[in-house]
Amino acid sequence: QAGSVGGGAAHHPARDAPAPGSAMAIPHRGMAPPSAARKAGLIFVGGAFALMALMHVADIHPPGRRGSAAVAPASLAALGAPAEAHDAPSPVGFADQYVQLDLSYLRWLWWPAILYLFWGMAYVCDVYFVRTIEVISERFEIPDDVAGATLMALGCNGPEMALNTIAIFHPSNIGVGAVVGGEVFNVLVIIGTAMLATPDMYLPLKLGKFNFFRDVIFYMVSVALLYHTLKDGLISRFNSVMLLCGAVCYTVVVVYSSRLANLFRTSPALRMASKRFTPKVTFSKMLVGQSLDDDDSDDDVEPEMETIQRWNDASGCADPSEGSVFSVRVEMRNRMMDRKHVSHQRYMWLREDALVVSALVNPQPGQELLKRNNSGIAYDHGGEKKNGVADHWHHGGLVNQPMFLDETGNPKEDQLSSVSQAGRPLLNEAAQKRESGAGDKCPPAYSIAGFKEAPWEIIPLEDILYCDRPTDQTHFNLHVHQHDSHLGNLITLEMFTSNVKVMDAWVIAFRQQLSNLRRQNVDAPEAKSFAEGLMEWAEWTQFPVKWFVARSIPDMDDPKLQHLYPVSFFMSMTWLAIFAWSVVKACDGIHQEFGISDDILGFTVAAAGTSFPNVFSGMCVAKQGKTSMAIANALGANVQNVFLALAVPWTIQSVFLVGGPFPMPVNNLLPAVLECAITLAPVVLIYIFNGYAMPRWSGAFYLLVYVVYVIFALGQQISKCPIWPLHCADPALV
Repeated sequence: QAGSVGGGAAHHPARDAPAPGSAMAIPHRGMAPPSAARKAGLIFVGGAFALMALMHVADIHPPGRRGSAAVAPASLAALGAPAEAHDAPSPVGFADQYVQLDLSYLRWLWWPAILYLFWGMAYVCDVYFVRTIEVISERFEIPDDVAGATLMALGCNGPEMALNTIAIFHPSNIGVGAVVGGEVFNVLVIIGTAMLATPDMYLPLKLGKFNFFRDVIFYMVSVALLYHTLKDGLISRFNSVMLLCGAVCYTVVVVYSSRLANLFRTSPALRMASKRFTPKVTFSKMLVGQSLDDDDSDDDVEPEMETIQRWNDASGCADPSEGSVFSVRVEMRNRMMDRKHVSHQRYMWLREDALVVSALVNPQPGQELLKRNNSGIAYDHGGEKKNGVADHWHHGGLVNQPMFLDETGNPKEDQLSSVSQAGRPLLNEAAQKRESGAGDKCPPAYSIAGFKEAPWEIIPLEDILYCDRPTDQTHFNLHVHQHDSHLGNLITLEMFTSNVKVMDAWVIAFRQQLSNLRRQNVDAPEAKSFAEGLMEWAEWTQFPVKWFVARSIPDMDDPKLQHLYPVSFFMSMTWLAIFAWSVVKACDGIHQEFGISDDILGFTVAAAGTSFPNVFSGMCVAKQGKTSMAIANALGANVQNVFLALAVPWTIQSVFLVGGPFPMPVNNLLPAVLECAITLAPVVLIYIFNGYAMPRWSGAFYLLVYVVYVIFALGQQISKCPIWPLHCADPALV
């Protein structure tokens, strides 16, 4: 059994995840899917083909189709009723005397069908396409910051780019509408839900000024260039290449963000301008009569030499119980949250029951700018003071929310309020063991002020599915299931170190402790909740797509297949194109059956469908204290939506296929562009006037603004008036 824990190096947790905490929680690659899932998948596919065959044979069309008169309900006699009275009645003809079928309801199947297609696009992009791009960047040794701003950005915008690529061969405004509407959705919905999911200790949320305004400025520039490109209804070679140049400029600025931020930070003139335009009193502090001159200042605390020395010693420590330093990269299998593709050094130590990770930022000299210029750094308002100054900038959690611990290594009482009810018994049991002397002892680093005063993240071993070590011997992986998560959030932690002895010791320790834990856990699995039952039904419907995709795209998580990355890239793009074409056809069907224009379908349905999976991932990282990452990725994705998802297909069409301009008419373009700017304004204004921070109530406000935006968009389309709710007096506007 111990061997099975360390085996399965190529297992993909996002595609084959057993229930955590059970005796069967050790996954194996190649495990056959449950027979029930197979039967359900075959029934699903067979039923769909049977339904299409039935409609084809009967020549039945639901009423309400635009351009044709509504037909009467179809009779079963059309399927086999006797032609003459003297013929023996068939069962279908006999049933026709008593049963009448009205198939008009079939048109409502377009809506679940298009939702299913959106899920298929997100699945292929998150699980296969993004991972393939990661393998490409690793094989060609592309630096993380460059890969994150170029190749990973390409993977992030895969669904939008696929929709616009299909528009080359099947002209449609769905792709452009998905990009323009997705801009508003990402800014308001993803940021709003992430703010509502942020723990109290990080609120109001402080964000790095340079990164925030960098993405806001490029976002506004991209929207302005998009309007300039589409205003005459033609896409020229100059327009498409200009958008690509914008992508190059954004990439250069992202890669050199640290140097540019240092320039802004050290420039006296720029510092004076920043202080001049900083509000003296914020909205929230004005209510309680506080000034900005308090503990929440951004002043850094100089790390003590003892902390630096212990950090350096841990970098070469091969004893997991004493603690070691690893470069950790988190993979959430989500195209938006994985777009940065960077790793950070973290100190951690292994207990009998859990992996404990410090949120302390690397204290070595030269790491000061990391605190504000990295989206994974969080500012907590409960930091411990030393020498009268509080150092609040720490890493967010890898899997769970970090907490402050007491002298015995147990979570403080006020910290348990943020822990879920399902996770408290596990923490309480571990605390009782340590208090009785039966548990692990804290490592020496825990008694050092720099480590002790920073929050710690506890990852129970029960949540770790397994540990594997790829054949390249450069790192090992931990596949972790988020505790008490009904959404099946599975996270891969890639642990890097140049010291082979340290890596060997940790892999052996993990495999041994996981094996012991599996042998001790002999309890029957808990009864499944209602939500878990619904997830099983959803998995049945997902099985056909997962089965066909898994057998046509090489698995890039298997080191033995990574040399097939060109095949994986091509097949991923092929599946994205298939789903994108199906989405366009489904939108055409909805347009014909319900009379909804392609413009409104693109701005609302397609925009929400391509971006909605990112909402849950944004909330997931927000619960870990990395809300700044969700905000940065949402704004960055908006920029690359224009500079890549639109520019790449348009460049291919205008330069290589058409050899000149091609038509791309978009109705009500100016109101759509203005709505992008107007919906961004609340985010920027709240950030500035709240002392460069965002309070929790801003999340609910952003969601409310999005509801208002949808109402206005629907009103404009239904009334055919671009200035709705105002009256269109000029007939030319109608």
